[in-house]
Amino acid sequence: MASIKELRAATKLGPGYFIREQMEIRGWVQEELADILGISVKHLSSILQDKQPISIDIAKRLSKVFETSPHYWLHIDNDYRLWLEHGGNEEINNLTVKALIYSRMPIRDMFKKGWLLPTNDVKELSNEVKEYWKINKLDFDFLEEAVIPLCKKSEAYNQFNAYYAATWFQMAKNTSLNYKVGEYKKKRLEDLYECISDFTIQDDGISTFIKELNISGVKFFVLPHLEKTYLDGSAFLFKNNPVIVYTARYKRIDNFWFTVAHEIAHVLKHLNDTLSFVLDNFREEPTNTIEKEANKLASKHLKHPEILDFLQPHFDYLTANKVIECSDSLNVHPSIIIGALAFNKTISYRNINLFNENVLENIPEQFIHESIYIN
Repeated sequence: MASIKELRAATKLGPGYFIREQMEIRGWVQEELADILGISVKHLSSILQDKQPISIDIAKRLSKVFETSPHYWLHIDNDYRLWLEHGGNEEINNLTVKALIYSRMPIRDMFKKGWLLPTNDVKELSNEVKEYWKINKLDFDFLEEAVIPLCKKSEAYNQFNAYYAATWFQMAKNTSLNYKVGEYKKKRLEDLYECISDFTIQDDGISTFIKELNISGVKFFVLPHLEKTYLDGSAFLFKNNPVIVYTARYKRIDNFWFTVAHEIAHVLKHLNDTLSFVLDNFREEPTNTIEKEANKLASKHLKHPEILDFLQPHFDYLTANKVIECSDSLNVHPSIIIGALAFNKTISYRNINLFNENVLENIPEQFIHESIYIN
């Protein structure tokens, strides 16, 4: 019998067939393989019956057990489900295609946000998904290639669904096509970054700053995060222009300015032909150099060090008047001061709403995706 490394995927045979074949070679029963893989017997049974698609995690586990690559199992699974889409029992086909799509995309949330038109028809859903990804056939191999680097780039991968984050990123790219700006001017962006704190206290400072970003050749817009992604913002290069996206997960003035300052740091220091996008989640302390540097630059340009020095003698009894005094002295919005103190763990995040308001009220409507208002 051919070794598993020599086997080629047969479209009419799902991964369950090949897994069972390898179990027979080794004399394993379901309970033994389930124990080796670290999953339940029920879960394994579902895989063996090809009732659910092979996930990246399961593909990795199978690759370790049977000495293959994870792509081997993902390709078998995709080929099989593509065959089901074009042949086989129609009812089984529909269920399989829906399971394939729902396992890769947060469809219900996308229906809710209006990113896809709600439908129960599998063919209509398939066509919408293909249009969303700009693909000609329902083949998610390209997504596997997108998810893998995403996993490497995101420190929050274990805490959110990487497929969903990739789906959000595709929407961000699609949305960026609606905005037109001129040629990217790095020097102008650098000069703008140096005086970002000045805009925080100006009337219409947010609106003016966004316009200045556009003049610098940087696109900006607000796009809500998808469920299980926990994204705060993103910076990426797309069609010769940098793009900065704010999710307004926290609709606070300080959160807006810190996110934008963080993403500008990525644009100026990190984005290139090798690293074309960054997806940011500020829930945890960063451990990689890029995120640490972006945090450091954002803090510097929003005057965190000066804020801490000014208020250090008053940490034991900090009053609102002292915050206002600091704001007047450093020419920075009071919400930035509260955010800086919380970011540096000087005060509790329970105080974060002091001097804050809904930042969406200060962002021009044309820069806000309509789905942000859908709860």
